[in-house]
Amino acid sequence: MGQPAPARAPRAVAAWLTLLALLVPSEALVRAVLDGNASTVDFADLPALFGAPLAPEGVRGYLMEAKPANACHPIEGPRPGNGSLGAIVLIRRYDCTFDLKVLHAQRAGFEAAIVHNVRSDELVRMAHVYEDLRRQIAIPSVFVGEAASQDLRVIVRCDKGAHVVLLPDYPPCPDLDCHPVLAVSWVLGRALALLASVFLVLRPLWGWLWARRSRGPEVKPRAGQKAQVRTFTRRNDLCAICLDEYEEGDQLKILPCSHTYHCKCIDPWFSQAARRSCPVCKQSVAGTEDGSDSTVDSLGDEDPSLPGHRPPIWAIQARLRSRRLELLAQAGSQGHSSATSLGVAEATAPSQRLPERL
Repeated sequence: MGQPAPARAPRAVAAWLTLLALLVPSEALVRAVLDGNASTVDFADLPALFGAPLAPEGVRGYLMEAKPANACHPIEGPRPGNGSLGAIVLIRRYDCTFDLKVLHAQRAGFEAAIVHNVRSDELVRMAHVYEDLRRQIAIPSVFVGEAASQDLRVIVRCDKGAHVVLLPDYPPCPDLDCHPVLAVSWVLGRALALLASVFLVLRPLWGWLWARRSRGPEVKPRAGQKAQVRTFTRRNDLCAICLDEYEEGDQLKILPCSHTYHCKCIDPWFSQAARRSCPVCKQSVAGTEDGSDSTVDSLGDEDPSLPGHRPPIWAIQARLRSRRLELLAQAGSQGHSSATSLGVAEATAPSQRLPERL
């Protein structure tokens, strides 16, 4: 029976991490130093998956071309007389495995090996083929493109004191262009901050617009309504302008505010005032010319256009006052009326007429 799933999980994770490391290479650096350490030229490279890793301070030495160039067979060792610097060999790709090339460089006495591509500047991650050769390799090695190898040859031939340094990583870069992840994070952060600012600004405005739209258009009060002319029929009290009681047959003008005046009193008031308004409440009244466009009607007992059918208290008082005057007139003509009969008449008159309106 095969291994259980939990036992196979760690191996699957390890294989996945190894594959990820192969697919996502970490670039290193080959730095050529010339003019007595006055200037440098950098070239990209990929460290090998076998051999010793590059030290943090790098590997420094003068550069020599391998003989034979492909290093598939034992090669010549470094020439003496370069002081304290070691030697780094430049090897051509193809014809044999990478581990064999580096092993020949190590046996020849070189401290590191640089393998370059042929007719291509693509960087390749060098891996071993033979396990026994891999265990013997103890020096670091890197892979560069063909253009980089040609430039290194020109530098070495033109400057006898030039040397190279194999560094494990690129030097720190102050620009965001050197770190794509940081650049993308910076752009996303700015975009999110902008969106948050726009949301905070537009949210109250949107709420105000939505609330105003839900309320609908505002209904403005109708200012300047026209007055109406009616005929008095014992239902009003007195005019607030002349302070005379209304008599039956008087032409009255009822304003939109429900205040009533004599037409002969309110028309001069309108003609003399700076603005047409009610003398009592100052509410504006639309223009009328002596009742020419007003409605003439009778304020009768059965007028349904007045607000509320039930007569107001002042109408009842006016009716009682008129009835009392009639009774007094009858008593004076007969000559024998008494105060008792008058009191009875005043008490019975409302009870007889009020049910007709109430």
